[in-house]
Amino acid sequence: MADVAGIVARSEEPVVVDPERGRRVRLAWEGSIRLVAGVALLLVQLLVAYDAVAWLQVILALGGIYGILTGVGQLIRAAFGSRVDPTTWISMVWLFVLVLFVFLQLGGLFDSLEANFQDRERPPSFTTDEPMGTDRLGKSVMNQSIRGARISLIVGLGAVGIGLAVGSVIGLAAGFFRGATEGTFNIITDAVLAFPALILLFSIVAIFGGSVLVITLALSVLSIPTMGRLSRANTLTFAAREFVTAAKAMGASNSRILFREIMPNVALPLASYAFIVVAVLIVAETSLAFLGVGIDPISTPTWGNMIQEGRDPNLLEKAPHIVFVPGVMMFLTVLSLNRIGESLRALWDPREAKL
Repeated sequence: MADVAGIVARSEEPVVVDPERGRRVRLAWEGSIRLVAGVALLLVQLLVAYDAVAWLQVILALGGIYGILTGVGQLIRAAFGSRVDPTTWISMVWLFVLVLFVFLQLGGLFDSLEANFQDRERPPSFTTDEPMGTDRLGKSVMNQSIRGARISLIVGLGAVGIGLAVGSVIGLAAGFFRGATEGTFNIITDAVLAFPALILLFSIVAIFGGSVLVITLALSVLSIPTMGRLSRANTLTFAAREFVTAAKAMGASNSRILFREIMPNVALPLASYAFIVVAVLIVAETSLAFLGVGIDPISTPTWGNMIQEGRDPNLLEKAPHIVFVPGVMMFLTVLSLNRIGESLRALWDPREAKL
């Protein structure tokens, strides 16, 4: 009888339900449904509705991309928990894949840009050697988009690298020495930032030409004041901290205080903000190419040059993939750089990220 009573007592104990497990199962189901729906929409756009009107194809493609991204994000949260930011991981994967294809093209793959007038405006098909189709000259849209990615990354990273190298040092000096140095710095940066950016870029390109080097240097002119002001603002904050006061009391030189005490602390917010600036400069370079004053489209295809072809309504109706493929690649790249920059800022400066 005692054993029976014990079994009955144990059976009456409340069953503890793990809410985290239930949430993960729900996220897994929702993520799977969204992923399948996104893939289905893309397949419908590529295989069924390719001859439909352009706006319908754009809606199907964007809906498919949204479903895939949100579905993968929910699957990541279901597998690794809610603390993991799936958008950051997806962004890192996208940038890794993009850089991988750029290096593969440098190694000799996906580097054919020859025109084939017998194979113009071929629609995308994953069962052929041109999965992204061809343009109106018969060139591979995928190969040109990868070449455009290489140009955009070179221009964006190069301009931001120059801006970091020059702007951070100038901002450090202005924030640490103050006085006339800070006043001169403020006047110059305010003057550059007040000048219309597009007019400044147009002027530089008109005088020196539209090569990759000129575009990079022109965009670096815009990034130097931005990086300098951010460096100055952080230097003002850290220059008043106790460790800087202690270094001064111990007789440390100004150069040691600047480059050994302050710069390591200023470098972290600058590095996180650099990703966002790279994204902005990629959009700026694409805008110049779209307006016809950027890099030469004949010798060096870029995303902006490819998107410019969409200004022809007939081409957009007949072959929207020529515009859509580079446009989506640029959108995902800029979005990924912004997300990584925001995540790094939240990681390195949690107090500022909560504002």
